[in-house]
Amino acid sequence: MTATLFDILPMVIALAVVLTALSIPPAQLAARSVLRQVVQGQTVRARAPSLLVGLGSGAALAVILVGITLGPNASFAVALLLLLTLLATIDFAWRWLPWEWCALLAIVGGAEAVLRGAYEPALLGALLGGGILLTLRTTFLVLRGVEAMGLGDVWLAAAIGTIVGPTYIMWLLGAAACLGLLLHFAAWAPNRADRGVAFGAHICIVTPFFVGL
Repeated sequence: MTATLFDILPMVIALAVVLTALSIPPAQLAARSVLRQVVQGQTVRARAPSLLVGLGSGAALAVILVGITLGPNASFAVALLLLLTLLATIDFAWRWLPWEWCALLAIVGGAEAVLRGAYEPALLGALLGGGILLTLRTTFLVLRGVEAMGLGDVWLAAAIGTIVGPTYIMWLLGAAACLGLLLHFAAWAPNRADRGVAFGAHICIVTPFFVGL
């Protein structure tokens, strides 16, 4: 019985993460951001709960099916993709990265690393990822008096570091910066308000390419 419970532990953790992510307040904002692209008026607020229920049901089913067919550890991939999608969506729309979702991302990465017995690389990746962006943020604050990025980017980089480890976190952050600048200048227009680069969203976009390396 103990071995069976341990075997399905990744699936249980992934399921808990998915349901928690979609039940906290930032999920409402993310849902409204998506709905505003397809519907107008007051129906956005009314339809957001239904969208979250549908997404939660689908994600929970995906966690279970993936865990059964590909193995319990594969359930973490579903939770990871859901969190990355939610974070990218809300960052593009609101330039905000909720710390709750970053914490859940760290739980996914940390749990997967502990179950593999690779907690040291996960810890080093978190320290390196968060440390790099915190250093950049502090440097801009001291030298120029401006926030080059929010603390959400720092928490996100630390969480991603638990997943990709210290070897690839610097490459990942560099790729995200290049992608963000490329898309920013490609979409820039003189008559459009400049809201800055959604760096966290671009971190989320490139992360799947580094997972498993």
